[in-house]
This record gives sequence, C-alpha cells and structure tokens, in this order.
Amino acid sequence: MLPLFRFTSMTLLRFFFLFLISSFPLITIAQLGGRTGYTFLEVPVSARQAAIGGTNVSVLDRNVAMGYQNPALLNDSIHKHVSFTYQPYFADIKKSTLFGAYSLKKKGMLSAGLNYFDYGTINETDPSGNATGVVFHPQEYAIIVGYARSQGPFSMGVNGKFVHSSIETYHATAVMVDFGALYKHPKEQLTVGLVFRNVGFNLNNYVKGQQVNLPFDIQLGSTFKPAHMPLRLSLTANHLYTMNVVYNDPSLNVKVNLDGTTSPIPTTISDKILRHFVVGGELIFTKNFHALFGYNFLMRRELKLQSKAGPAGFSWGFMLRVKKFDVSFTRAYYSILGGTSYFTLGLNINEWIKK
Repeated sequence: MLPLFRFTSMTLLRFFFLFLISSFPLITIAQLGGRTGYTFLEVPVSARQAAIGGTNVSVLDRNVAMGYQNPALLNDSIHKHVSFTYQPYFADIKKSTLFGAYSLKKKGMLSAGLNYFDYGTINETDPSGNATGVVFHPQEYAIIVGYARSQGPFSMGVNGKFVHSSIETYHATAVMVDFGALYKHPKEQLTVGLVFRNVGFNLNNYVKGQQVNLPFDIQLGSTFKPAHMPLRLSLTANHLYTMNVVYNDPSLNVKVNLDGTTSPIPTTISDKILRHFVVGGELIFTKNFHALFGYNFLMRRELKLQSKAGPAGFSWGFMLRVKKFDVSFTRAYYSILGGTSYFTLGLNINEWIKK
C-alpha cells in the first residue's frame, strides 16, 4: 500500500490543526476592512443546498454537490455520482456547476467540480454614460478537487480550489483550501460538521499592490432526524470568526432626535447572534420525494426593506428521484421583489453501465 494512504483519523486531525495554525496570519489579513472578493463562492451550488437555507455542513446523504460545502460529506454512497446545476441569476447572470465523485474504497473518496459564473455581455461607457464601443464579458470560475476519508464515526476532508475572476482587462487569481470534519453518531441519525472555508492566498490581484481579500468563513452545523418522524432538521452557524456581522447603513438605520439631529439605531445582542444562523429542513414523504425548506436570518435582515420584508431569507424546494435521475428544484427569495430558481440534475453512472 502506498504511504500516501496510510492515514489514520489522528494523523488527519493533527494535519488539520497544523494547517489551521499556520494559516491564521492569512485568515487575519483576509478579513481586514470587512470586504472580500470572489463572493460568487458563497452562492449555493445546488438546488438542495439553496433550499435548506443556502449554508449547510452536516447533511450526509446521496448528494455529491454537498461535498463543496463540506468535503467531509463525501461518502461511498455517491461513488460515480454526477450532479449538474443551472441557475438563472439576476440581471441576465447565469451560474452553472458540475460535480462528480469516485470512491477509492478503503483509501477514501475523490471529487472534482467546476463552479462557473457568467455575467453576460456588458457595454463599456465613459463617466458620462456614453457608450465607448467596447464590449466585455466578465466571468468567474473555480476548479475544485476534493478528498475525504472516514474512520469510525469521524470523517475528514479537504477541497483545493483554483479560483479566477475576470472583469474587462482586470484579472485576479487565487488558490484556496477548505478543511472539513464530520461526526456521525453510531446509533442515532445525528451528524455534526465543522468547516474552515477559503483559506489561501492570491496569485495575482486586479490591481497590482491592492490585495484582494478572500471570503474566509468558519461554519459549524448539525443535522438530526428523529427515529420515527419523516423530518430532518439542520441548524448551521456561519461567520464564527467574528461576533458582529451587522452592516448598519448610516443613511437608513438612524432615528431622528427631538433637536432634529440623527443617531444610529443600535443592534441588539440577540439580533447579532441570530444573524449567524441558518435553519433548514426536509420532509421525507418517501425515499424518492423530499420537500425542502430553509430560513437564513442574515439574508432576511440585510435584504429586507425598511417598510416591508416580504419573503426575503426564505427558500423552498423539492427533490424527486425518477428512475435513474435525481431532479431538484428550489426557489430562494432575496427581497420583496422575488428571488431566483435553481435546477439540479443528478445521476448515478453505475446504473447506466451494464454489468
């Protein structure tokens, strides 16, 4: 057996923490100023992920795309599974993702994928708004390679990502790594996942000397299904590297004092805490049909209007298995004006190959 695969859970755990300790300087730099690039990496890559709130690191099932969120979710049940998602986003933006997985048996799981954003065609204008005749085609993509291995109730995984962003003549490229861990209860249908996402460095920036901050995140979540109920619930916390993720618009989130001056409206502690959480659920009517729903606290608080919130932050969808296909659809809402749809098609190559 090759030395590469002589890993035990303890070996992987030591390597995991060693990597994190060595990466803390990069993590700190990435968060300065609170602004990041490559934000397309935070958009859900499958209908199922979008339906259960947009963020989930603990659903262990036959869904190869969930390995993008937490590489430790890669498991033997998705051997030779392929998943394709198409999302018509806002303003003629289109998003496509493709993922596949292959089992190395006792040596672990491998996965590969592509996350692609197409921003359409944009006409360049001068500061006065006059067309210059130049047309450009912005795009962003990430090429992902993942590996996971399990031992006992624990699984650990890693995703390596090559990320590129192109806007007119400006280009940025980065290498990022996700490290994930998963605990599966030996008797109950309970899983707990932990992920350190988008740790890495830039290969080049849009403008020389101006660093592009990476969208680093720490996410922790749990999924539980009661033994005799057709319901699976998930609770996920994100942005755990900081307490305050609130953005208060100084022109909107203010109150007028008696003397005519204005002062900002403070955010309560409970509001700050709740913005870290995402709730997701699945109603399991049969093994071939699941109804999905989710609620994202941060999305609702940040995207609602002052006078009316509408459906912002809510999402719903379904997963249907028909013969050799898995078909998923989701509708996720981002404002009072509506949202966007996700379409995912999955298939098991094993079922298409005659033995």
